[in-house]
Amino acid sequence: MENKMGLLRLSSAVLLVALCSLFFSCAGQQAPVEATAPPSEPAAAVTSTPAPTPLPTPDYFGPVSRVEGKRFLVRTPSGDFEPFFVKGVDIGAAKPGYWPGEFGITQEDYARWFQWIGQMHANTIRVYVPQMPAFYDALLAYNLTAENPLYLMQGVYMNEELISTYLDAYGNNGELVKSFYNDLKNTIDIVHGNAVVEKLPGNAGGTYTSDVSSYVIGYLPGIEFSADFILGTNEKNPDQTSFSGMYVYTENASPFEVFLAQSQEYMIAYETEHYAVQRPIAITNWVTADPLPHPGEPNPSMEDAVSLDVEHIKATNRYTAGFFASYHVYPYYPDLMSYDPAYVSGENPNSYRAYLTELNAYHTMPVLIAEFGIPTSRGKTHENAVTGFDQGNVEETAQGNMLVSMMQDIREVGCMGGLIFSWQDEWFKRTWNTTDQEEVERRPYWFSVESPEKSFGLLAFDPGETTAVIIDGKANEWSQSDVVTETDGIRLSVKSDEAYLYFLVDLGSLRFGQDSVYLAADTIPDQGNLSYDGISFAQAADFLIKIDSQTGSIMQVDPYYDVFQYQYSVQNKLVDPIEHQSEKNSGIFVPLYAAMSRTLVLPGTEQVIPFSKFNAGALTYGISDPNSPNFNSLADFYASGNLVELRIPWLLFNVRDPGTKNIIADWNVTGSVTGQSTDGFSFAVFSGQTKGTVSFGSYVWESWDLPTYHERLKKSYAIVQALFNSMP
Repeated sequence: MENKMGLLRLSSAVLLVALCSLFFSCAGQQAPVEATAPPSEPAAAVTSTPAPTPLPTPDYFGPVSRVEGKRFLVRTPSGDFEPFFVKGVDIGAAKPGYWPGEFGITQEDYARWFQWIGQMHANTIRVYVPQMPAFYDALLAYNLTAENPLYLMQGVYMNEELISTYLDAYGNNGELVKSFYNDLKNTIDIVHGNAVVEKLPGNAGGTYTSDVSSYVIGYLPGIEFSADFILGTNEKNPDQTSFSGMYVYTENASPFEVFLAQSQEYMIAYETEHYAVQRPIAITNWVTADPLPHPGEPNPSMEDAVSLDVEHIKATNRYTAGFFASYHVYPYYPDLMSYDPAYVSGENPNSYRAYLTELNAYHTMPVLIAEFGIPTSRGKTHENAVTGFDQGNVEETAQGNMLVSMMQDIREVGCMGGLIFSWQDEWFKRTWNTTDQEEVERRPYWFSVESPEKSFGLLAFDPGETTAVIIDGKANEWSQSDVVTETDGIRLSVKSDEAYLYFLVDLGSLRFGQDSVYLAADTIPDQGNLSYDGISFAQAADFLIKIDSQTGSIMQVDPYYDVFQYQYSVQNKLVDPIEHQSEKNSGIFVPLYAAMSRTLVLPGTEQVIPFSKFNAGALTYGISDPNSPNFNSLADFYASGNLVELRIPWLLFNVRDPGTKNIIADWNVTGSVTGQSTDGFSFAVFSGQTKGTVSFGSYVWESWDLPTYHERLKKSYAIVQALFNSMP
């Protein structure tokens, strides 16, 4: 849902001259067809790199796909067109250690992934922007030998920096138009294996010789357009209310819809004139800008402020491929999915299915759900109050079952298909309720499992070249050198990797479930508690972990170092202050929370839904070994005999970037959530029977730049695989 990249875009004075007449003289009249014609030469700079030997071009019979009424059709090898149900995945542009604009995924990565995606019985993949040549080379190589090809939905990015600068599609003499059209043209040339594009920062580029056009079944230009961008375009261009081109015209369109119609005219004209082919196009949209009324939405000024209706964009008889509609639809966002009476009434309500039923019925064209998904993160950002299909804190098997449920809904209500977001986890992503706690420039270099946006994938990137510690209550991975401290015969060992701090507690004569054991952590100097419940600490502790039982174990924080309270009671005044949150050495520890939703007032009933939060410090009992029949991907700790193993995410210790040893500083001094460096942490272990002062041992980890990781197919993969195999 935040799958957007701030990329530097290519400019071209040549394209601007060619397009000005189209964009600034079409209000209320037909635009000349010549205005849509692109320049004859690519606007991007040509490099001197020799072109590689191209792969064979597949046999080509003309158009690959087309729309007939509500049906989406794809050409068979015999040349006939048959109904086609899209079942596939969205593929992001990054892997650990890389920002998406760096395009760090190799041809070997894609070749391996395509095999797995094909074995999952998917028939379609989607990318959001033009990729490096390696992507198209790998896709062509796979499809030339695969029993069933992977078809491609090719996205085209729109410059978000220009969007945020002008909030007007036509602003600054068409700067965004020029950028967008250049990308549209380059994308079409790229899929035909006929492009040489300069590699600019944040953009794909190179020599493209792999013609994958016979596998491209649709274009998806655009992004999740914000309400302020759509409204800004509409308000600043009141005369742009109609368009009539050779291939596209509008009826009752808004200025923003006119802008989109002109963009589609350009795409169709360019591909028709240069490659003698047409293919279906859909504009990327989402629930926030859908054309449906939502009187039950609790936040209408943000989530139902404006509509983008592709029914206002029509095809002339010269455009035979046809339009389809495309939406990103998630079960937990916006809040109408939890509270709109139209979707949540009746017995056993399924708000997701109810919404899709209404959406599909509204459209006269096929409807693709181009994004739907559930993240397997430990953290949580949003809930569906009715179905429990939440944004985060979902175990991998449950993720698979939820994806199956949504895909079945998509098919049964009559949509043309669905694309699961996403194929792979994306470490670089950010989530609104944790992003201020992370070091922005370093997000791709470690795995914050508290951030749901990073964990939508069916393919996990587990930290380390191999797993550092399997949480199973065994000491296999531990050695004497890992021991940091011992108290009353209770021994504590510590390790870490790119996602977690790991702890092994040897209980000695104590027994799990009968005796309470505590871990205290000193992570930042000059603050913390020097005692707890009558027990004195040799160092001031900022965090306390209580190992009590399978269901009662918890991690807590000194209220003075409680980032949740600072952000939501001091910075934003959304919750009440708690006792001791501005007091050092209070001797108190409080729960660790993450925000999920501000207070909501439901329209109609005026029912108040209080501010909601997630107890991030509650520890889940389970085994983290994927090969175990008792595997739980959300497992935090497990006990066996007198041994207890734990893994605690770095973020719960207020670590902004473990690779550079950057932690959250004292906001009572700095006035904001900022970072400071640390040499390491100190830990203590004790029980409820401990007397005297508890000593601490130090733990220092090695810094890193590029992370290590290994790939693993989540348990959800096999569940989706079984569903896709059952779908024709």
